[in-house]
Amino acid sequence: MQEIKCRVALSLGGGFEGTPAKVWGTKKYNSKTDKDKPCVFFGLYGLPDFYELWRHRGKKWILWCGSDIRNFINGYWLENGGGIKLCPKGLAKWINQNCENWVENEVEQRMLAGHGITAKVCPSFLGNVEKFEITYKPAEKPKVYASVSGDDFKLYGWDTIERIVGRVPEVDFYLYGSKNWKTKHKNVIIRGRVSKKIMNKETEKMQAGFRPVEFDGCSEIIVKAILRGQYVISRIAYPFCPAYQNDDELIFQLKNLSQKSFPNWRAWFWFSNNLNKFPWTPQICKK
Repeated sequence: MQEIKCRVALSLGGGFEGTPAKVWGTKKYNSKTDKDKPCVFFGLYGLPDFYELWRHRGKKWILWCGSDIRNFINGYWLENGGGIKLCPKGLAKWINQNCENWVENEVEQRMLAGHGITAKVCPSFLGNVEKFEITYKPAEKPKVYASVSGDDFKLYGWDTIERIVGRVPEVDFYLYGSKNWKTKHKNVIIRGRVSKKIMNKETEKMQAGFRPVEFDGCSEIIVKAILRGQYVISRIAYPFCPAYQNDDELIFQLKNLSQKSFPNWRAWFWFSNNLNKFPWTPQICKK
């Protein structure tokens, strides 16, 4: 079987639990030597990413990440800081004809479909699944955790937390990623930016992962919570984890956490059997 390569978009950055090489078994892409080899393009954020995709002559898979879909639909900049953008319509037609597209949830799938790109759905997790054991225990005062990248608080829904937290004093909210958020509520604990090891250790004892983001890939917050048997409160629906649509539904889910006597086994079973089931991963390639 031919070796499968992976090109990770520079804009994607790091911060994952692991790497594509460790989890998917792919090798780093070299644009000079690997143009004819099958390759996963992980993220398609801008024109340089699309150009490498277009130049590639081998099998092409794309795993869209969330915000790269927004970039694509809005049109790639033709020049840095300039006013010229490329219309995505022609690019979408070429991508749909020449690439196999994958996304991590149905929200992403519908967004691409609206612009002419057909995509399959499968959640990914660049971590060791066996490292995350069932740790869920019920609590009279549940703890939920959320995160932010940089200080983009609105995008990551922290304004939602501040808006509704006064209506759920029976729940504690632990916020990771930045110390720059200001809160007026005692049940909001600003943890700031800590190491992944510390965050994993702290959050494994909590009751729910919280992801109030309207358009997103399948966040590690979601996957880690499910692998621990915890509950997920998300703006985006996942199998056995229904989304909330408004503040009242969100508050209902938060208040209902104290009634959860057992781990979320159904979500755990589904994710344990469906994570990383891509055509480029070893367990699929060998079939």
